[in-house]
Amino acid sequence: MGDIVRRHGGYTIRWYEGGRRRTRASRQTSYADARRMLLEIEARVARGEAGIAERRLDSLSVAELAERFLHEYSRPRIKDLARYRYSARIALNRVLPLLNGRADAVTASEISRARDALRQQHADGTARLSLNYLATVFSWGVKEGLLSKNPCVGVERPPADSCLDFLSRQELRRLLDEVDRAAESDTAGRMLRVAVQLAIYTGLRKGELLGLRWIDLDLETRRLTVARSYRRAPKGNKPRHLRVPALLVPLLRAWQAECPPSVEGVVLPAGKGGSAKSGQAMLGLPRVWSSAGLRKVAHPFHILRHSFASHFIMAGGNILSLQKILGHASIEMTLVYAHLAPDFLEGELDRLRF
Repeated sequence: MGDIVRRHGGYTIRWYEGGRRRTRASRQTSYADARRMLLEIEARVARGEAGIAERRLDSLSVAELAERFLHEYSRPRIKDLARYRYSARIALNRVLPLLNGRADAVTASEISRARDALRQQHADGTARLSLNYLATVFSWGVKEGLLSKNPCVGVERPPADSCLDFLSRQELRRLLDEVDRAAESDTAGRMLRVAVQLAIYTGLRKGELLGLRWIDLDLETRRLTVARSYRRAPKGNKPRHLRVPALLVPLLRAWQAECPPSVEGVVLPAGKGGSAKSGQAMLGLPRVWSSAGLRKVAHPFHILRHSFASHFIMAGGNILSLQKILGHASIEMTLVYAHLAPDFLEGELDRLRF
């Protein structure tokens, strides 16, 4: 006897076939439709047929394959499945119009042409992201038995963006001065000053800033625990512990006395109910950024994180310490800042004598 389980906002059906229990996301919008699907499957099993009617490989378009992927794909390492599917849909929507054929008939040359078309309309990093999701879709299709091959295998991807953008000391000073002027006007301006100072002096990601709670801060011992990104676990699914810079303690004490109350007790109550759920809350940074006369960037909070890391290394900071501070999973991610170290390759080319 089969049953129906509500999971990930939809209905999953489970039944027994050949002495083994099978599970499949029904993709039905109501319990009644899922129940009807389960009865049809059990009827086929009773007749000795396959529970799920096999679909011909060449009948599945690329768009249909992507839609099934977005409804059915899951991995234990994905900490927020709904957010992953949302990001995947946005990335795939850029490349799917370029592939109109059947999924099992797509060739590597077609993927290459789609890549070149993407690069004409988007930055290399954006095109690379869309192709990465597309490769995952095809790989999933092969594992599910829906396809015979992954046409993305062997197709060269656009280069990853290796150019690090960060603010100079003069630009940071202009930004801090502008933030101080904004802090004189209202509470929102003072909240922005706290956010900018934390970003510049600790390198926290934007989600980590907006997820930070007062219980994560101990100003007496200057201990800061990065326990959340917005309302989820931080990147890497593990908290990390930092030392609050001494110059931030007076600022944080003053803000703690003034901080608007919120249900979750967050340090920067920006969103509805006091806690931001996504990357939409900017705390007014773009306006202040423009007032300071800084060049336009796509992600100002992330530029502040890069600025912290870059100036930390230029001031003689240790690359291993920086990895722990930033919360990078591997040292390779942190090594992109290594060339900024004052002793990077110093004297190495003087070793040769002929």
